[in-house]
Amino acid sequence: MILRRDIWILCCIAVVSSVFAISIHNKEIAKSSETSEHLIQTQSLHFDAIQKIVLHKNGRELEFTFNDGEWWQVLPFEMRMDSASMLALIRSVQGVQRIGDITEETKLPTLGLGDNSNWIALSDGNETITIHLGRKTLAGRAYAQVGDSPPVIVDQSLHRRAIDMDHKLWRDVRLLPDFTIDGESIERVVRGDRLHLQQSGGSWEMREPVNARVDYDILTEWIGRIAAMRVGSFVIDEPTNLDMFGLLDPVATFSVSNRNGTTHNVLVGSRVSANSQDRYVMLADRPVVFKIQWKILSQLFPASEIFVDSTGSAVSRFDVKRVSIRSNNSEVLLIRNVERWLDKDGVPFDTNQVDDLLTWLLETKPPSVAIGQYPKIDEIATITLEGYDLKPLDTIRVASNPDGGVILENGDNVLRLHPDESQAFLQPFLK
Repeated sequence: MILRRDIWILCCIAVVSSVFAISIHNKEIAKSSETSEHLIQTQSLHFDAIQKIVLHKNGRELEFTFNDGEWWQVLPFEMRMDSASMLALIRSVQGVQRIGDITEETKLPTLGLGDNSNWIALSDGNETITIHLGRKTLAGRAYAQVGDSPPVIVDQSLHRRAIDMDHKLWRDVRLLPDFTIDGESIERVVRGDRLHLQQSGGSWEMREPVNARVDYDILTEWIGRIAAMRVGSFVIDEPTNLDMFGLLDPVATFSVSNRNGTTHNVLVGSRVSANSQDRYVMLADRPVVFKIQWKILSQLFPASEIFVDSTGSAVSRFDVKRVSIRSNNSEVLLIRNVERWLDKDGVPFDTNQVDDLLTWLLETKPPSVAIGQYPKIDEIATITLEGYDLKPLDTIRVASNPDGGVILENGDNVLRLHPDESQAFLQPFLK
């Protein structure tokens, strides 16, 4: 019986407290419009032309600006923002509803307003409007004040987005969104293993670990994956100790540069936990540590051989006028004559055999490619391709592979490994 009596007492107290709270809340409102209206009534501020947003919350000030079609956080440091998120913030300011006025004489600090309140300011370049955001109250309502106007009661939509939401969620989560195939340089280093790709004269070349041609299809696909990479989550802003994230001495770096002179250097730190391959990462010019899944991050660090153009030469077969094949102190010279091939004495040579040789040298991709020293001691032949001006276009060296197969190499120390049966294309020209 005592237990039941206690339950009834508690229920009565709860009901009385609720009625009392509602009555106090109702006294705060002198009059409440039957239909709500927008808090911002002025027509002088153009919401579709906002250029600057300043948000002061919890004693910290954030500033965002709109430049060249993109939103950027500029204070306390520079960070690219997600345009859709910033537009949603502007729409929250535009759409906040004024529910009622405050009747009683109430000091601003009591409402969470005044000098120490949170506030947001929007500017379109001509007009600036500042909204002070006070405390939230019952029934989805809150207090707000536009400039020096009297405080009013509003819905909580702006409070939830501007104050309650973590502003890190407004950031652009793409790692390197402004890097495209028109970039100028890509460089990555993993424990001393360096890859450097450079664009010069409109074409990409590998500079390290060797000077070599690149496969444009593979490179274009890779750059597309780089541009699409996403940050997993933001860990901390303005860290004071990079060593705890393994970023003071990163295990790997990845750098890209574009034609505008902008360079981004990605630092890869330690693992997030002992049972995870995910890594701490940051951009060298941004004081923000974030996490990226290793499955995504590993796409930045493929083997260098993947990017090499695996064909024997970049020369077009249609540019070749003469073919010189040297082997064992002998030489075979072939000369194109319209659709035929002649030897140096003008005797026709089997055109199909020459076409098969050129297809093998210039178009056939081998099963595997390796970067290493060309085995000069195992050389079988050298093939020089000359243009219509009779100047050399390229020289391809052919060697046997001690482990089986045939190697094609054109002075770049890229060993293009073809199967043994490929020697059949060369055999008719050897003496």
